[in-house]
Amino acid sequence: MSDFALITFLTDFGWGGGYVAACEATLASISPDARVMHVSHEVRVGDVQEGADVLARVAPLCPVAVHLAVVDPGVGTKRRLIALKARRGDVLVGPDNGLLMPALEALGGALAVWVLDPARVRAQAGLPEERISFTFHGRDVFAPAAALLFSGLPAGKISTEADASALSVLAPRVTKIGPDEVCAEVVEVDRFGNVGLALPFDRFKPSHPNVEVEVVGEGLPSWSARLVRTYGDLAPGELGLYQDSWGQMGLALNGASAAELLGVQRGMLIKMCEPTSLGDR
Repeated sequence: MSDFALITFLTDFGWGGGYVAACEATLASISPDARVMHVSHEVRVGDVQEGADVLARVAPLCPVAVHLAVVDPGVGTKRRLIALKARRGDVLVGPDNGLLMPALEALGGALAVWVLDPARVRAQAGLPEERISFTFHGRDVFAPAAALLFSGLPAGKISTEADASALSVLAPRVTKIGPDEVCAEVVEVDRFGNVGLALPFDRFKPSHPNVEVEVVGEGLPSWSARLVRTYGDLAPGELGLYQDSWGQMGLALNGASAAELLGVQRGMLIKMCEPTSLGDR
């Protein structure tokens, strides 16, 4: 019986073309008893940061699992193929490009780091070494490794232990907190047009219920946003500032897109401060 409840699976592959199915077929052929939970396959192509954000949010909600994640624009290059043991007991499998690191931290940090050996992975899985594609390590290395580790194979049989300090990390998000204003990077625009910011909700405590909001460096008008609990507290067309479902600061409209109103996308900066006047929009 496996020490893990399931294998979670996240990629930027999309559902077309059979790429997800090919990986899941590989998982099933090696570890047929494994339950696979699809976290997302709609991460924007090559967007390692977005994949990292999604995995870090979802992994701690799962029971102890093997987390297979492949957002890998460097596939076939010298970037390393890794497996990480988290303090909570989970194992994360994917490329060493920063994708796994936020989830690793959310799961308590690293207990062990292994660099996968594709030839040994393939041999342990009973797969021919010569059929490793240069462009599909998700199917040919990462999925077999995840299945083997789920089944209880010791990591040392398919990898070499490495130093956690050498792991690739993502650039930190921009957040600046001053006495009179804060500046935070847009880290998410969801399908509803809600704008997620790189700012924990409890880090910004304005004294006024209305806050002036401005997109930095874009020459756009400022807007007034009212602190609210939820979307239904807003009047039509009113911009709201609220605590999103991940505990971060968010901007929203009731039934419309705050991102379209503000003209923002991920990576832009938003400044918030006490209103200079109450004649805001």
